[in-house]
Amino acid sequence: MAAFDYAKTAATAARLLARFGQAATLRRRVTGPYDPALGGPAMTEQDYPCTAAVIDYAARDIDGTLVLQGDKRVLIAPTVAVPPVAGDALVFAGGSSLRAVSVQTTAPAGVPVLYEVQGRG
Repeated sequence: MAAFDYAKTAATAARLLARFGQAATLRRRVTGPYDPALGGPAMTEQDYPCTAAVIDYAARDIDGTLVLQGDKRVLIAPTVAVPPVAGDALVFAGGSSLRAVSVQTTAPAGVPVLYEVQGRG
Protein backbone atom coordinates (compact mmCIF):
# COMPACT_ATOMS: atom_id res chain seq x y z
CA MET A 1 0.00 0.00 0.00
CA ALA A 2 1.36 3.42 -0.98
CA ALA A 3 1.84 6.09 1.66
CA PHE A 4 -0.70 8.90 1.61
CA ASP A 5 0.67 12.30 0.58
CA TYR A 6 -0.36 14.61 3.43
CA ALA A 7 1.54 17.49 1.85
CA LYS A 8 -1.26 17.66 -0.75
CA THR A 9 -3.84 17.74 2.05
CA ALA A 10 -1.92 20.58 3.73
CA ALA A 11 -1.80 22.47 0.41
CA THR A 12 -5.56 22.03 0.00
CA ALA A 13 -6.19 23.36 3.53
CA ALA A 14 -3.94 26.36 2.83
CA ARG A 15 -5.70 27.04 -0.48
CA LEU A 16 -9.18 26.89 1.11
CA LEU A 17 -8.16 29.16 3.98
CA ALA A 18 -6.63 31.62 1.52
CA ARG A 19 -9.94 31.68 -0.36
CA PHE A 20 -12.35 31.81 2.58
CA GLY A 21 -10.18 33.11 5.43
CA GLN A 22 -8.30 36.33 6.04
CA ALA A 23 -4.79 37.58 6.51
CA ALA A 24 -3.67 37.56 10.14
CA THR A 25 -0.54 37.86 12.22
CA LEU A 26 0.60 35.35 14.81
CA ARG A 27 2.39 37.42 17.47
CA ARG A 28 4.67 35.72 19.99
CA ARG A 29 6.51 37.24 22.93
CA VAL A 30 10.12 36.06 22.92
CA THR A 31 13.09 36.61 25.18
CA GLY A 32 15.59 38.99 23.64
CA PRO A 33 19.25 39.52 24.44
CA TYR A 34 20.52 40.53 27.86
CA ASP A 35 19.89 44.21 28.61
CA PRO A 36 22.16 45.64 31.33
CA ALA A 37 19.72 48.51 31.97
CA LEU A 38 17.01 45.98 32.85
CA GLY A 39 19.35 43.59 34.63
CA GLY A 40 18.06 40.74 32.47
CA PRO A 41 16.77 39.89 29.05
CA ALA A 42 14.28 42.18 27.32
CA MET A 43 10.99 40.79 26.07
CA THR A 44 10.24 41.45 22.42
CA GLU A 45 7.47 40.45 20.04
CA GLN A 46 7.98 38.41 16.89
CA ASP A 47 5.31 38.52 14.17
CA TYR A 48 4.54 35.70 11.73
CA PRO A 49 2.08 36.29 8.90
CA CYS A 50 -0.59 33.62 8.48
CA THR A 51 -3.96 32.91 6.94
CA ALA A 52 -6.86 32.18 9.28
CA ALA A 53 -10.61 31.69 9.42
CA VAL A 54 -12.48 32.78 12.53
CA ILE A 55 -15.55 30.75 13.45
CA ASP A 56 -17.99 31.13 16.35
CA TYR A 57 -18.36 28.17 18.70
CA ALA A 58 -21.74 26.47 18.62
CA ALA A 59 -23.88 27.18 21.69
CA ARG A 60 -23.64 23.50 22.70
CA ASP A 61 -19.81 23.78 22.84
CA ILE A 62 -19.83 26.70 25.31
CA ASP A 63 -19.59 25.10 28.75
CA GLY A 64 -18.61 28.20 30.75
CA THR A 65 -15.44 26.53 32.00
CA LEU A 66 -13.20 25.51 29.11
CA VAL A 67 -15.02 27.35 26.34
CA LEU A 68 -16.46 30.73 27.35
CA GLN A 69 -19.07 32.91 25.70
CA GLY A 70 -17.22 35.01 23.11
CA ASP A 71 -14.44 32.49 22.46
CA LYS A 72 -13.67 31.88 18.80
CA ARG A 73 -12.40 28.87 16.90
CA VAL A 74 -9.57 29.99 14.64
CA LEU A 75 -8.37 27.71 11.85
CA ILE A 76 -4.82 28.53 10.75
CA ALA A 77 -3.16 27.34 7.55
CA PRO A 78 -0.16 25.05 7.97
CA THR A 79 1.99 27.52 6.01
CA VAL A 80 2.65 29.69 9.10
CA ALA A 81 6.39 29.78 9.88
CA VAL A 82 5.98 28.51 13.46
CA PRO A 83 3.24 26.38 15.00
CA PRO A 84 0.95 28.41 17.27
CA VAL A 85 1.14 27.80 21.02
CA ALA A 86 -1.04 28.84 23.96
CA GLY A 87 -0.30 32.44 24.88
CA ASP A 88 0.30 33.63 21.31
CA ALA A 89 -1.79 36.52 20.03
CA LEU A 90 -3.64 36.54 16.73
CA VAL A 91 -4.02 40.00 15.24
CA PHE A 92 -6.48 40.66 12.42
CA ALA A 93 -7.12 43.55 10.02
CA GLY A 94 -8.82 46.42 11.79
CA GLY A 95 -6.84 45.81 14.96
CA SER A 96 -8.96 43.09 16.56
CA SER A 97 -7.02 40.41 18.36
CA LEU A 98 -7.46 37.13 20.20
CA ARG A 99 -5.21 35.31 22.66
CA ALA A 100 -4.59 31.62 22.03
CA VAL A 101 -5.98 29.66 24.98
CA SER A 102 -5.37 26.20 23.52
CA VAL A 103 -4.06 24.77 20.27
CA GLN A 104 -4.80 21.51 18.51
CA THR A 105 -2.67 20.41 15.60
CA THR A 106 -4.00 18.07 12.95
CA ALA A 107 -0.84 16.31 11.81
CA PRO A 108 -1.37 12.81 10.43
CA ALA A 109 1.98 11.06 9.97
CA GLY A 110 3.67 14.09 11.54
CA VAL A 111 2.76 16.47 8.69
CA PRO A 112 0.88 19.56 9.94
CA VAL A 113 -2.31 19.96 7.92
CA LEU A 114 -4.25 22.44 10.06
CA TYR A 115 -3.94 24.33 13.36
CA GLU A 116 -7.09 24.90 15.42
CA VAL A 117 -6.79 27.61 18.04
CA GLN A 118 -9.26 28.49 20.76
CA GLY A 119 -9.06 32.28 20.82
CA ARG A 120 -10.27 34.57 23.57
CA GLY A 121 -10.68 38.36 23.31
